[in-house]
Amino acid sequence: MAKWGAEEPSSIGEAASIISRLVSRRAWIIVAAACINEYEGRAASKTTPGDKVIMIKPSGSVIVHGPRGFKPQNWQPDTSAIHVSEEDGFLVIRAVRRSPREILTLRCHKVYTVQWLEEPEEGDFWMYINEHQIRDLLATNPSILEPGLVITRVERPVEPGFVDLYGRDREGNLVVIELKRVKAGVEAVKQLLGYVEAFRRKGVRVRPILVAPDFTESAVRLAETSGVELKRIDLRGLYELLAGRARPRRGSLEDFLPRED
Repeated sequence: MAKWGAEEPSSIGEAASIISRLVSRRAWIIVAAACINEYEGRAASKTTPGDKVIMIKPSGSVIVHGPRGFKPQNWQPDTSAIHVSEEDGFLVIRAVRRSPREILTLRCHKVYTVQWLEEPEEGDFWMYINEHQIRDLLATNPSILEPGLVITRVERPVEPGFVDLYGRDREGNLVVIELKRVKAGVEAVKQLLGYVEAFRRKGVRVRPILVAPDFTESAVRLAETSGVELKRIDLRGLYELLAGRARPRRGSLEDFLPRED
């Protein structure tokens, strides 16, 4: 059974001792502290002092959140080592990753609380819908993406791979659609551009569309400069449609945009 604990360290040294002990035990650790984040590796970044919530998982990954927004300020997946020490009156946590070489350093001048869970139990994770289900659902209900769209082929082979969906829009333009079940990055845009180039070499002009729940900033920038259209979908909405809790209907993509809740 999991064991939960919490302490409010009376000093930086005590905080370092507690966190170091918990890291060695591979506990799930949450630290509320005032600190500076410094990252060096494939890029570099640094924050000014501020209140943060630091999460260290049993797997060794480290995530740092600020008080606003839902995205972490910094994160370090699959660390090779985590070093905890007291240096010049600061609690210093270094998360080191060897390949690629990355170091996330947290320098905390105040620690509010340290909480932890030892031997946490991993529950099952159930995915709303997989990529093949999304593909097949959109192939039979293409108006979810836009009115007048007709899908003529699923998994059409092209030289670099397979186009998820292929068809025509209501203006008669050929359309190639790449689907991603998770947030799509710049590699997804490049993948789709590879398909576009394969068609271009054959003298065929196509309209490229990338469909995903969300997109990274780099993906949006490349899409804007390369002519790739981005369309967001709500996985929960598609799941409800697939499960029969929502009736298939004609409509626009807005009907399946992510909900505010």
